[in-house]
Amino acid sequence: MSAGISAGAKVVKSFRIKQLASLQSHIIHNGPLPPPTAEQPILNTPHRLPNPFVPHKNPRTGRWAPAAISLRRQADLVKQAKASNTLYLLPPGPKAPKHSELTSLAAQKLAKKKFGGHWGQGFPPGKFDKAKWKKSLDNTWMNPVEWVGEVKTKEVPGAELGTRLYAAKKRMFKGHRWERLKAARAKKGKILMRDMARRVRNYKAYYQKRKPNPLKVYSSAKSRKLPF
Repeated sequence: MSAGISAGAKVVKSFRIKQLASLQSHIIHNGPLPPPTAEQPILNTPHRLPNPFVPHKNPRTGRWAPAAISLRRQADLVKQAKASNTLYLLPPGPKAPKHSELTSLAAQKLAKKKFGGHWGQGFPPGKFDKAKWKKSLDNTWMNPVEWVGEVKTKEVPGAELGTRLYAAKKRMFKGHRWERLKAARAKKGKILMRDMARRVRNYKAYYQKRKPNPLKVYSSAKSRKLPF
């Protein structure tokens, strides 16, 4: 069933297999997964994995480890999953908080119809065999997964429409400074031109009185001082 899948589905498949294979390594380095709380519903899923899209707290040391997958890689995975209609196989994260409207049972039926496989944990019983383990992962990667980790999202106006930059603003573009001051300058110029005749008349009357008379003899109460 997996021979004819698209390129986006292959990327999602590789991501799921890697997460299944790295569960033991995560437990060794970061401790066991926290048990489900009373508020969380108990899902009948064969896999319970840490969400690589969100940070995790180590119960032993109390320290927080950053998300295993960066935001850039998350965006690439979400883009590939949307193109191949396999977004329901990815965990929720900052780049796709509402990743799928399908229920766990509906997603399981859709994955079973599209990719085949069988119900299982991906870890065959008995002595460890790497070849059998890889084959088991290849047959169970599409099974439902309970992703452990809280996704904290911030509601941004216009994020769904792709207009988050100008969604909460009164005007779309800032514009140049002369464009922003154009209306105020035009208003000021209109007021000045309306009273320009009175301003010119007052200006001439004021300086007419202060203009010196060339026929008048200059006299000073103070005695003139020589410059030397």
